Amino acid sequence: MLKILWYIFVVFILTTSIVWILENNGLIVINWLGYEIQTDILTALLICVFSLTSVALISYLLTRLLAIKFPQLLRLLFKKSYTKKLEQIIANHHRGFETLSKLLLALEVDDFEGAKKIHKDFSKQIKYKNLNNFFGAKFAVENSDFKASEDYFSQYKDNPHAKILLLKSKLKIAIKSQDDQKAIEIAKQILALKKDSLKTAQELLKLYKKNGNWQSAKSLIKDFGAEKFGEELQKRDIIILNTSLAQEALRNKKYLSAIKYCKIALLNNEQFLPANEILIKSWIKLGFKFKAILIIKNLWKENPHIIFAEIYGALYRKSSLKNRIHAIKKLAILNSNVTAGNIAIALVAYRAGSFQIAKEFLNLALINEKTYNIYKLLAYTEKHLGNNDEFFKNLTIAKMLPKDGYYACVSCGHNSSKWSATCEKCSSYDSIQWNN
Repeated sequence: MLKILWYIFVVFILTTSIVWILENNGLIVINWLGYEIQTDILTALLICVFSLTSVALISYLLTRLLAIKFPQLLRLLFKKSYTKKLEQIIANHHRGFETLSKLLLALEVDDFEGAKKIHKDFSKQIKYKNLNNFFGAKFAVENSDFKASEDYFSQYKDNPHAKILLLKSKLKIAIKSQDDQKAIEIAKQILALKKDSLKTAQELLKLYKKNGNWQSAKSLIKDFGAEKFGEELQKRDIIILNTSLAQEALRNKKYLSAIKYCKIALLNNEQFLPANEILIKSWIKLGFKFKAILIIKNLWKENPHIIFAEIYGALYRKSSLKNRIHAIKKLAILNSNVTAGNIAIALVAYRAGSFQIAKEFLNLALINEKTYNIYKLLAYTEKHLGNNDEFFKNLTIAKMLPKDGYYACVSCGHNSSKWSATCEKCSSYDSIQWNN
């Protein structure tokens, strides 16, 4: 309030003075060396004010230059108190720059605790808000206090670099709060502003993997190059990524694409079960059953998996019982694992309605291995044969054994009939494995 009154008072005095001069304007006549200069009072006053202002401005600039370049000469021309004050200001700034150098060096070697101590001295020497806010934001990021860093960076209006740093703070907040969709959107905004932000791309790839955005992950890897994602993209991740893309392509009836992705995955692991399963089903969907049969036989020689036997048996479902049994027996003898062969034959016989043959081969399988699936299948075989006592007996034994023969999450134990890159229950990445 006092400042406003003082401002009004000064304006009033100046206005009154100018008006008085205009009303009482007179002439000034100067005779010097035979020359006569004649002007009015107002013009003379304006010339004097302009001259004094020019002299003051030039003096100020010269003083500044002398203070920096010729401090000894300045002492001769001006009073000691004035020069001492200027020297003190310059020395204080020099100390500030020296402290700033130490602060930057400490940050360069990641000595954040030392940098914080140095910054306390620096903030006393150099009271520049934007610079101190920047260091405050750096320390907040290091302490994972991303809300504080967001507040600091939001003060740099219209600065493109500060906008990126602000978005990075928001990205960390979204990741910390597990708001994956928001985090993905923020990461995309950062990459739109700074396309070569590798750390942001690495964070985004983790989010894509976690949420099953395989097409987006593939595009991101293509843009940056697989070699840039060291920790985020291991050999196992390449297998999971391409198998997931193959699964998605199979679901969308893009069988050639599914085959292509499966082959990329299998280049890194020839025995990866989900990729082989999708590959076989894709060839079948394209009508190349002979190709599927050839793949199953080659895989059975190395790994006699029950899934391959089920698919193989399904290929002969329109054949007679004799031909179906004959075909699965030919597959079984390709591997020395008798138990797997017996289970495969029993499974085909059961689905074909030949329960007596199924019972025979299940009993043969039980000689070498006693599992939940064998006893359960035997129980229902006995039920179809009318042996209810044997049905309840085998079912009781099955319940006493650990379940097997399906995909299960190693993190939460959730069971699934199909493989997926992430568990649909606990969202764990690469936790689904065949429970055999």
